[in-house]
Amino acid sequence: MHSLRKTLRSLHKNFTAMATSITSFSYNRQRLGKQGKNASQVLKDIVGVYSWHPSGPLSLLARVKGFKTSDFYNLDAQKLAYRVPAMRLSNYMLPAETTFKIMSAVVPLPNDPTWEKRYSNPARIVPQEEYSEWKETILKLTIKPLEASDIRKFTVIPDQSLKPLLNRMAFEGELLRVGSQSLRSNIIKYISTKSFAGNTYKPIEPDTALAWLAGEYLRAFGPVRVKDFQWWTAVNAPRAKAAMAMHDTVETEKGLLLLKADVKEFESIESPPKDCIDIIPQWDSYTMGYAPDGRQRFINPDMQVHAYGNIGATGGNGLGLVLLNGYAIAVWEPKFTGDNLKIKLNLFEKPGAVTHEKMINGFNEIGAFLGAKKVSIV
Repeated sequence: MHSLRKTLRSLHKNFTAMATSITSFSYNRQRLGKQGKNASQVLKDIVGVYSWHPSGPLSLLARVKGFKTSDFYNLDAQKLAYRVPAMRLSNYMLPAETTFKIMSAVVPLPNDPTWEKRYSNPARIVPQEEYSEWKETILKLTIKPLEASDIRKFTVIPDQSLKPLLNRMAFEGELLRVGSQSLRSNIIKYISTKSFAGNTYKPIEPDTALAWLAGEYLRAFGPVRVKDFQWWTAVNAPRAKAAMAMHDTVETEKGLLLLKADVKEFESIESPPKDCIDIIPQWDSYTMGYAPDGRQRFINPDMQVHAYGNIGATGGNGLGLVLLNGYAIAVWEPKFTGDNLKIKLNLFEKPGAVTHEKMINGFNEIGAFLGAKKVSIV
């Protein structure tokens, strides 16, 4: 009996150490703890961030020390990043040099029947017989960034069709989005890909692109399962499995794959600093990077119902999280009233004095970054 207890304790200790290593490794690879050098490099390191404001800017704030609003605006101004549909067909801000490769991997090709079916839907009326002519009209107008309301003034395209048309052209790589000059606003402008990027979207072979993206995912999110990669990309299971199989991996525990080149770093990884607080926003790349049953590295499964909206078959949209040493201890939601920022905070447990102070400082930093005159926490 004594020998059995000793064996069980040893197994538990090894399991706990492995779980800690997974958390610490993913935490580091996601550049949390403000480990990133600059915004452009962080975008490459973590593949990309959601383009929605203020989610995208706050994801970078959590990863780049001394990050300023001007640093974020420079991503657009210097054409270091493009805003396009990407993983799960959500709008991302991606590094300029990898944007079209990522789109090729996860967005159906421009001639795919998906688009005709999608935009013949009564809710997205883009008549196929009008599409080519309307598209040429838009491309001639968008040699400079224009809001949808500006485009409407210079076309005869019906109001109910304009937004779906712009949306379809973005999915097909004909248009890029340019962000608002306000971290709180999501009023975007559209510009032709050729005018902004200096070239046009030329898709590469989808499975080749997906295999490359699987390597990027393993590097930035590992250790991971094929199931996690499939959820993140929303491709079908056979494509996900084939793409992951193209890489030289090892299994850290059942189903969890790690690039063989990363094994040495994984085995020697150190935990985040003690009392380390990270405040990540809604739709952060880390919270949206794993299938619902693959998120134990940063949140207790019992708490997921609080941290993800509409949790169910798809796992829901990740809300903002407060992480302590890499683990979620609270959910937070921001709301602006004028220039006043109210933080709604849902704590999983009462924090200690040091944690509480660091959390308050973190929210005050977010408020200052977003231009709030006052920050209150409820």
